[in-house]
Amino acid sequence: MLYIIFTAMKKISVITTDNSFIEELRAHLPEGTAAEEQISGNKALAVFFDLDSVRPGALREISENNHVIAATSRKLTGPVIEAATSGAYEVIQRPFDRKIISGLLSELSGFSREIKDIIDIEHLPPTPTCAIVGSSHIIMDVCKKLARLSQVDAPVLITGETGTGKELIAESIAQLSSRFGRPFVVVNCAAVPENLLESELFGFEKGSFTGAVASKEGMLRIADGGSVFFDEIGELPLPLQAKLLRFLQTQSFYPLGSTKEVHVDVRVLSATNRDLRKMVRQGTFREDLYHRLSVTAINIPPLRERKTDIRPLVQFFLNRYRHTAPKPLKGFTGRFLERLMSYEWPGNIRELENTVRSAIALARTAFLTTHELKELGTHTYYPEPRESRDALSSAVLSFMKDAAGKGEKNIYEKLHQEVDNTLLPHILTMTDENQSEAARILGISRLTLRKKLLR
Repeated sequence: MLYIIFTAMKKISVITTDNSFIEELRAHLPEGTAAEEQISGNKALAVFFDLDSVRPGALREISENNHVIAATSRKLTGPVIEAATSGAYEVIQRPFDRKIISGLLSELSGFSREIKDIIDIEHLPPTPTCAIVGSSHIIMDVCKKLARLSQVDAPVLITGETGTGKELIAESIAQLSSRFGRPFVVVNCAAVPENLLESELFGFEKGSFTGAVASKEGMLRIADGGSVFFDEIGELPLPLQAKLLRFLQTQSFYPLGSTKEVHVDVRVLSATNRDLRKMVRQGTFREDLYHRLSVTAINIPPLRERKTDIRPLVQFFLNRYRHTAPKPLKGFTGRFLERLMSYEWPGNIRELENTVRSAIALARTAFLTTHELKELGTHTYYPEPRESRDALSSAVLSFMKDAAGKGEKNIYEKLHQEVDNTLLPHILTMTDENQSEAARILGISRLTLRKKLLR
C-alpha cells in the first residue's frame, strides 16, 4: 500500500500495510501537513518504509532511486542492520519522535538543494596515470625537479610535513631512473626498534646473537642494484648514523657477526619532516651524514599551499575507492568540494585521502555531500610538534651529559628507566589504570608493560 503525503510542499511517500503506521506518522509530521492518499509518479523527498509490515527485501530495490527512512517498533538489532545494509538512508524507532522526523526531512531538503550543483564522475577528466597528482604550478615544479634528480645517480634528501607524500616522491625518482625495475627497499627508521635496526639494515650471521638461528640478509643487500629509501631519517640513533655514514662513503658494510665485508651498489634516498640542520646544531644528527644525504634535495610543500591540487586529488581518490561505497556513486556536490577547499589540512594529502575514503564509506546517497564531512576537523592531527621534540632532545642530552660528567655507567638503561618512571604513571592515569589499553597506546605488549611496572 502506497500513500503520498504532502508536507510544506515537499512530497513524502509511505510504504506500509498498517494503517496505524500512517496515523502515527501523520501525527508527528511538521505542522501544516496536508495529506492525500494517492499514487504519484513524481519522486518524493523521502520514502517512509514500515519494516514491521513490509518484507525488508523490497527496501533494496526502492532505495536505489529514493531516500528511504526505515522504521520499526522492534527493539532488535537485526532489522536495523538489515535495513542499513539494504540502502536505507536512516533507520528510526517507533513510536515516532517529531524532532527526529523534522530533522531528517530538513536534512534531506538541504541535500536536495545541494545536489542541484553536482560534479558528475562521468564528466570528470581521466584519472592521471602519473603517480604525482595535481595541477598547481608548485607541484609541477616538484615534478620537474624530481625528473631531473632521477637522472643523476646521487643521494636525495626529501623534506616536507607529515602526509605530503615523501615516499611517493622517492618511489617516483627510483622508477624514472636507470634503476627502474630493480629493488626499491623502504626502511622506516621510526618504526623499527633501535635494537633491531642494525641487524635489519646490515643483516647477520648465524649465532651472532641470541636468537640468530640462521643467517639473514639485510635490507641493504636486498636493495643491491636498486634503491633504498630511509623514511624518517631524523629518527636514526646516533650510533647507527656513524655506521650509515661509513656505508655511504664506501658502499660496503659488515653483517653482524661476520668478518667478511659486503659490497653493494645502492642509491640512497631519504626523507624527514624534521629540521636536520637544527638537529646538527643541537648535536642530535651528524653533520657529515647530513651533507652525505643531502647531495641533492627536494622539498614537498604542504597541501594548504597548493589548494588547487585538491580537486584532482579528490577525483583520484574517488576513482580509487568508489568500489567500496555502499551504493553506486555518481559524483560529488560543489559544496562538498568547497568545504574541502576551505579546510587547512594539517595532515596534508594523507588526511585528505582518509577523509574521501570516510565520505565514500558513509555515503547514504549517490553523491558525496557536506553531510559526510560533518566531522572534518574534529579529529586531532599531530603534525610534527617540533618544539616538543626539541625540548625532549634537549632533556635527553642534558641527562646524558650530566650522567657522563659524574662518571656514571649504564647511562642508556638509566635514561630508559627515567622515561618509564615519568611516562607509565601518566599513561595509566589517562586509561583509568587499564593496563591493556595503556599497552595498546604505547605499542607494547601487556606483559612488557607489567614487567616495566614491577621494576
